[in-house]
Amino acid sequence: MRKFPLGALLGDEYCLPCNAEKGLDYICPQCEASVIIRKGDIKKHHFAHKPGERDCKFYDHPGEGAIHKMTKYIIADLLSKGKIKKIVRSCPSGCNFEEKLEYEEGDEVVVEYRVNDKCIVDVAVINNGKLKCVFEIYDTHKTTRETPEPWFEIDAKKFLKDTENGTKLTKDVEYDLDIDSMNLLQIVEELHERGALIEGTLEKKRTRLRIERRNSEYVYCMRGGKCCPSCKIHMSEFTAGSYNGCRERIDCMKQEIINSKEYEECYPVIGAIESIIDHKGQLSVRVNGWKFEKSPRFIQRKFEDMLMREWSELDWGPIIIIRDARDVFFNSEWADVEDRERRKPEKRPGLRKSKIENLVEDFHYQCAISTN
Repeated sequence: MRKFPLGALLGDEYCLPCNAEKGLDYICPQCEASVIIRKGDIKKHHFAHKPGERDCKFYDHPGEGAIHKMTKYIIADLLSKGKIKKIVRSCPSGCNFEEKLEYEEGDEVVVEYRVNDKCIVDVAVINNGKLKCVFEIYDTHKTTRETPEPWFEIDAKKFLKDTENGTKLTKDVEYDLDIDSMNLLQIVEELHERGALIEGTLEKKRTRLRIERRNSEYVYCMRGGKCCPSCKIHMSEFTAGSYNGCRERIDCMKQEIINSKEYEECYPVIGAIESIIDHKGQLSVRVNGWKFEKSPRFIQRKFEDMLMREWSELDWGPIIIIRDARDVFFNSEWADVEDRERRKPEKRPGLRKSKIENLVEDFHYQCAISTN
């Protein structure tokens, strides 16, 4: 197991060896005994227990629990200082995207925050008693319980390795002050806040600050689960047309599809819808036929059910055709036209979403692919 330079607690704050000062009262996060900081010229700076017999192996052989605990305190410390600006995560389609973390006056960072009787989260940011966001630390097991949104799951070992124990985060960000226009006091203050050396000429300080800023304020979240903004845009770019139908309804149908959870879940597998067309009450949906045919049946069914649910509000009933965007034939398991016509009721009153379950029981809807 890799040995990380573990920190210590100074009051309620977690302090890394690189930021520690001699003569202060640091305590071990595990056994709560006093520890000392060792800053020599040969070995890396590190904390150690005072000489004598002890049972605690936190600094000598940190276990999984120690790594988990240390990461919680580092994340909390970075949040309390406003150093985590953005969260990088992956969407189901494989894209990386960023979520900006907003800080406000009155924000409070709490380690092991109790949400309710059944849920204690690793790190929480709260403001006036309101939960703003949650950070869960992954060590050996992923979080499976219900956790309030928004929440992010951080891989402890990857975080410690990639960020050098939280001292160097991973990407550049924009700053309010340009280094070349900053005066000496401003440069020294920012270097001191980052825990960097403040010695040297003004030009050396500027260079050092540029290097420090290159390692900036991103944390990677291992939890996915929603589409990124670029995928959202791609999902919503399909056209909606109407031939002898109701233009207002087809526009409403498009918006309902874009906002539906099922479309977001199906998109990574079947891709984006190319177009939807209302032709005398019959909805024609064009997709990538190859992707649709190769997708699991439960994905196809989820996509079909979503279309039926939204289209069933039309007075003409749920007549739906899914076509390949390139008019290439692919198979379908939906009922044929004759079966649908046989099951069609004589009267078609306006259908509402409250009767969707009856619709599903009374109708088989069709997927007929034809070559124009």
